[in-house]
Amino acid sequence: MSAVRMRMSRAFRLACSALVLLAGSAAAEPLSTAMREVERLRGLTFVHDVAQRTVNRDDLRALLRAEVVKSFPYAPEQYVEILSAFQLVDTRSPELIETLLDLYQSQVLAFYDPRSHTYFAVRELPAAVVGLGDPDLLQQSVVVHELVHALQDQRFGASQRDAQLLDDADAELAYHALLEGEATLVMIAYVMDRAGQPLDSAINSEVLMNLASITAAADKTIDASTPRYFVESLKFPYLEGLRLVVEGYRRGGWKEIDRMHANPPRSTREVLHREEYFKRLDVGVERRASARRWPEGHRSTGTLSVEHIGEFQWRFLVGEAAAGWVDDRVTFVQNPACDMTVLAETQWETADNARAFRDAYVALLRRRGIEPSVSIEDRVVKVAYGAQMELAEGFVR
Repeated sequence: MSAVRMRMSRAFRLACSALVLLAGSAAAEPLSTAMREVERLRGLTFVHDVAQRTVNRDDLRALLRAEVVKSFPYAPEQYVEILSAFQLVDTRSPELIETLLDLYQSQVLAFYDPRSHTYFAVRELPAAVVGLGDPDLLQQSVVVHELVHALQDQRFGASQRDAQLLDDADAELAYHALLEGEATLVMIAYVMDRAGQPLDSAINSEVLMNLASITAAADKTIDASTPRYFVESLKFPYLEGLRLVVEGYRRGGWKEIDRMHANPPRSTREVLHREEYFKRLDVGVERRASARRWPEGHRSTGTLSVEHIGEFQWRFLVGEAAAGWVDDRVTFVQNPACDMTVLAETQWETADNARAFRDAYVALLRRRGIEPSVSIEDRVVKVAYGAQMELAEGFVR
């Protein structure tokens, strides 16, 4: 089987309306007025008009399915196999794709498609958000949020930059944190402006303190059976991205956000540890083009995917034991029966960080009924498990 790229997070980052803070329908109205509002609030002008298309909610699922399929470099069933093998979800059921579509359909109110550079409006409210707020304010907030994505596309080449990150899921998720964080902040500025208040009055600790309650409210609109990985992956760019962009705005207003677009965060570590990102930004070190730096020596016949996982996804698996993450490379190999073997090589800041990660990861796998092969050398940890144990043991050696 030829090697392909695993998009463990990409499917969750369709440019749809914010899961957090947003509820309402995006009616088919001319975008010109909203575009002028975005320009005034953000201090940037659009290069050209934004194409618009309106769809019925009954037609949304088919549209979302097509978007999800386009985001995969292989069959969705293989995506489910990878998620399951890496222990991000606890089932290999193909119904997971339907669950993902259910999540989208329950949350998507509008979205900007960077491929076609088109703003999609959805006529009807999703049932989960009916009655959550002032329909007019919420509707216009959705439009503002999505038009910021169009502005990012036109002014900062967001769609082209995103395409350049197809080989680095972690860097791609970090970049989306900047995009969604900025769009959410402009949306907050719009809501504040409607209330007669300047954005600067909201840029304080209360904005971040309120995120927990906002998240809890958003979670109530999500079916409890939805795998937690789906939910956390969808929320990360909005919540952590907002924290990142708020910190940038505090440092230098919208001009600082412009500077962030010129040199975006290069990993979810930089999003989670914002001081590191801004220190790098001040020094002027450019973001690397790709994280594929490990030797190809352990690449094997049957390799399905080679991925850069990043701190966010390791935190999902092992919690605080992911502290001190530096780098990783995870290879997914299938045998002729399509059974999976996982080969994970990770690098950590200190030997103590490496040991803490090893212990937590091995404990997680054993709780899931998996006995891995493990090696540790100073700050490098290798963990392998799956159908081909000879391959796994050779890898860790």
